[in-house]
Amino acid sequence: MPRKGRQKALHSTYHVIQRGNDRQVIFRSDQDRIYYLDLLSKIKQKYKFLLYAYCLMSNHVHLAIYDNGTDISQIMRSLNVSYTTYYNKKYQRSGHLFQDRFKSELVMSDEYILELSRYIHNNPVKAGLVKYPEGYKWSSFRQYMSQKKSNNNLVDTEFILSLFSNNPDEARIEYNKFVKRTDSTEISFLEIDDIDSKDPDSAPYIFTVAQGREFLLKKAQENQMSLHKFIQNRPKRDEAIRELRKYSTLSLREIAEACGSISESTVSRILRG
Repeated sequence: MPRKGRQKALHSTYHVIQRGNDRQVIFRSDQDRIYYLDLLSKIKQKYKFLLYAYCLMSNHVHLAIYDNGTDISQIMRSLNVSYTTYYNKKYQRSGHLFQDRFKSELVMSDEYILELSRYIHNNPVKAGLVKYPEGYKWSSFRQYMSQKKSNNNLVDTEFILSLFSNNPDEARIEYNKFVKRTDSTEISFLEIDDIDSKDPDSAPYIFTVAQGREFLLKKAQENQMSLHKFIQNRPKRDEAIRELRKYSTLSLREIAEACGSISESTVSRILRG
């Protein structure tokens, strides 16, 4: 079945979601997040788009972008290629980092952009990472609450704040109340099917071979087996390896190393089904 064409129009606002390929983590450290935001700022200067809101989660990103006449695909391609080059070089890996197609939807009204900004800024709250949106460092909410203009002019807060008041101080107060409202909205937004969480069983969290081995050891203990016996039990081992792949950034070679007694080609065969 052919893929559905992306809904696009020049001089439009989009809600964009970009997720890691196969649910993998795209930010392993604060340094990665800082690099991504610096890169986003540079590309913003190049293409002259406006960024109304953002939120960086561990394995996906939310952006609210006004394209200002530049094709949204061109913007995202430039951002993704540059960040993937950085990430692969830093972590000595190759291949795709992001899912091939980013998700996007057109924002059609002022009401929608307001609710979208509330949705984006509450992502970390919904995921259980923080109690309030200002507690999360890697979203644009703090810039909305700040009286000082950011040095890199990354986020364009003026438009959304102007929908509340022409007085900046009053606008910030009202926007803060709006974002923290608990009432639901009838607007349906693009969703990501694997949100971040403090619970390690709900998001990728394994970054090293040692952590992978601990994961397998835990699975063995749950089945009242030694790790050696667990690895010899093919059905249980294969299920654990598929789960390890889902919740880690480990390569096939590193997964084999974590198992201790199987080859990279065996891991590849297991993951192929």
